[in-house]
Formats: sequence, C-alpha cells, structure tokens
Amino acid sequence: MRITLSSQAVRRTALAGAAVALSVVVAGCGAGFDAQTTKPYQPAEGTNAESGAIVVRNLLVLADAEGKGKLQGTFVNNEQGDDSLVCIAATDAKPPADAAAAASPCPFQTYATAPFRFVNFKALDLKAGTAQNLPAPTGLPVTVEGGKPGQMLKVTLTFAKAGPISTSIPVLTTDHYSPSPAPEAEGEHG
Repeated sequence: MRITLSSQAVRRTALAGAAVALSVVVAGCGAGFDAQTTKPYQPAEGTNAESGAIVVRNLLVLADAEGKGKLQGTFVNNEQGDDSLVCIAATDAKPPADAAAAASPCPFQTYATAPFRFVNFKALDLKAGTAQNLPAPTGLPVTVEGGKPGQMLKVTLTFAKAGPISTSIPVLTTDHYSPSPAPEAEGEHG
C-alpha cells in the first residue's frame, strides 16, 4: 500500500529539514579554532600581558588632571619558583648618561630622560603560585608622575627571571572614569 502525504505535510517536512540544516550551518559558524568564544575577553580597562608563567592583569594608572597617579594591577606567578618585578620604566626613556646608573636593573628616570616616571618603586617579590596586587597592602604605593588621563603609557616591565614585557597601560581618572583622549594627549606616549 502506497503512503501519500498531503502537500501541507510535504511542506512541513521540507521546512523542518531546512531548519535542521540551517541550524547545523549556523552552529558551525561559531565553532572551530578561530571561534569568537575561544578568544580572550577582557572586561577590565587595564592591560593584560604575559611573560612565560608570569601573568599581569588589569595594569593601569589612576591619575589626576595634573598627571600624578598610582599604579594599579595584579601580578601572578604561575612558575614553580619565585621571581620578582625588578623594574617598571618608560619604554621611550633615554639611557642614563652615568655608567653606574645604566648598569642598574632599574635606572632612575627623570623628566629629562623619560616622558613620565615611576616613583617609590621597589622590587616586587612574586612568590611561586601567588598573586601580588598593586598597590601592595603595606608600604608606599608606586606613584606615577607625568601620565595624564586619556594617555597610554608605553612601559617595559623587567623581571629577575622571566623575560621583559613591553606594553602600553591606560591612564584613567582617579574615579576610574575612562575619558576620551584630550587633544593635547593624542599621540603622546602611545
């Protein structure tokens, strides 16, 4: 006995088949090695960077309109051994003229040698398997002079063991507001 389908049943079956085929195609667009869901997402305004097993998260400067601010961020050491952040300095800094200062792991920078500078910086111990926040709970915070809100500061982070990281960190207002770059700030430091 032959089974016949009404034209309405044929249309429903064809429509259901097309819907299944379309859903497979659409689902395939979000899969694979280059899918959007495999990309890192950074909901914070600070910079993220890595050097081997040393991970830097949400590094930024909170500053006032005069360019005085504090460095904020988290350093995570996923290594088996301890390390330390021995220097954070302006990438565009001129090398110091003094040979002893040039040999230092973190030469002192002035406004004559760098567009901005870090003050109160002391080596930051990064114990294995731990995270270290800035500002640290004890001691003086690392202050920044010369970085105004809206700028991106090109910096180099130097570690005792891990390789250096060169990156740009944003400068936000002290109330965590991210302003549009000021006309005089555009092109500076970034």
